[in-house]
This record gives sequence, structure tokens and C-alpha cells, in this order.
Amino acid sequence: MTDDTNSVSPKEVNARIFEIFSNMSEDETRKFLSILISKIPEEKGRGLLKKLEGWVQSKDIDLREHPRKHSSILVEILSDGVSFTEFIQDISNGGVFIPTNGNFYVYQKITMTFSLPKAKKDIAVSGKVVRIDSQGISVQFDEVLPDI
Repeated sequence: MTDDTNSVSPKEVNARIFEIFSNMSEDETRKFLSILISKIPEEKGRGLLKKLEGWVQSKDIDLREHPRKHSSILVEILSDGVSFTEFIQDISNGGVFIPTNGNFYVYQKITMTFSLPKAKKDIAVSGKVVRIDSQGISVQFDEVLPDI
């Protein structure tokens, strides 16, 4: 592409960008996209996120590595010396979503103990909080659990 991109039609700009991305490796593409995303102004980033989330929902795409299952499992949580009980709303081999109003922070280490319906003994697993929203927390297990 020449230095004067202002004289190129928007359609041609998009075609050339697509061509460049098509020739990049997956790692190069991710690195480049992460740089671009980090430079987006906050309001435009929020707009982009809203569009992308809408697209994902419309395609019924689950981006999780481990499929989750809806549940209602009582869980005892121990974190920073405090113990309390909540319910697991969704569970997978890689983690859980727990609806809570508790005070958590991203990367906070927690230990959970719970029982699965067909399990003969309690499961004790450690993990870290990876996402917090107004509904609760997402916790990624330190190790993938088999047979969830």
C-alpha cells in the first residue's frame, strides 16, 4: 500500500487489511490485534465489545475451552482466611461461575469444596477469580477436573 491511503476507497482499504491479516500467522494476528485494541479510545472499545458480544450471542458461540453445565451446587469457599457458602450456577472441567455479592478481586486465590451428584466424596479444588461482573465471579480451576 502506498503512503497515501487517503486516496484509496474504503472498500479497497478493507480488502488490503484483510489480505494482510490473511498472510499473518495466528500469533502475529493476535499480537497485532492486542496492540490495536489497547489503543482504542474507551467509548469506542465499549461499542466494539457490545457489537462483538451481540455477534457471539447471535451465533450461539461458546468460546470456552471446556463446555459448561448449568447447576445448583452448594459450595464452601475459603479465601483470605474467610469461609462462606454460595451456589455454583455453572460448572465445567475448567472452572465455575458463582453468583455472589462478595468482595472479590481478579486473580484472587480461592479454595472450594463441593459435591457432585454422582460423586462418592467431596471435591476440593483451588483456583483464581478470572472475571467479576454484577452477577458474580468466574473462577478458573488451577487444574482441569476430569468427569464434570
